Amino acid sequence: MISEHDARQLADRFDELEGSYARKYGLGSQARAFFLMEELVTMRFALLEAHPDAAPVLERQRRSTALKLQSLYDASPFPDGPAPPVRRPPGDAGVIEFDREVFAEKYAAAAELIQCDVVVLENWKPESQSRPTAYMYVVDEDFKMRVWVRQFRMSDLVLGRNRATVSGVPVAHPMLVPERLRVRAAGEITPIFGDQITGVVANLKSGHFRPSPEAALSVRRACAESLGLAAESCDVLTVPDVPGNSPQ
Repeated sequence: MISEHDARQLADRFDELEGSYARKYGLGSQARAFFLMEELVTMRFALLEAHPDAAPVLERQRRSTALKLQSLYDASPFPDGPAPPVRRPPGDAGVIEFDREVFAEKYAAAAELIQCDVVVLENWKPESQSRPTAYMYVVDEDFKMRVWVRQFRMSDLVLGRNRATVSGVPVAHPMLVPERLRVRAAGEITPIFGDQITGVVANLKSGHFRPSPEAALSVRRACAESLGLAAESCDVLTVPDVPGNSPQ
């Protein structure tokens, strides 16, 4: 169990290392972003083992780290240029639909091959890992979270993940919802778990759907409905909207 003394030492050490990364690589560097992501996930896991006296120290550190990381996301919106082939179906502004013809041309055949490895959140049993591990996810139009259980390293998540391919096709978020091609949120997720999932660290970095920051609410709702997680158990990092590139 992590004592209050150990928690303060851990927080101080992370602050020291972050300062070193910022001085060496810059406040807005990918190196600092990678470090802060590792810190955020570490704090979430540390809270699982914290003595009650230590929990407030770790929680303050987690909140501070989440704010710092979100500021880096805020400074890195989706790239300007042509919008992805998506639209907002009438009747529900929270849903984003990928173009069926584009999907059929680029992704449909390969999408069939990954369906056996796509699970809904309540049935997901993540494998224990020695380092934090990320996974691709979507929240579909029914607020069900679907996860592709192929593991990514945290460096893949922050620095531009090592794109996995199936039959030569890079796996993309629309492939997780081949029936309707509709989502409310999409990105990468890291589960926090002991015997069961007790929290998540997620983002909305899907270039194929480009969810707005408001989609974080859908992630938290999916986690609440599937696992009973409170909103404060879910860190969701958002990406700013690109003016003129929002789905119509």
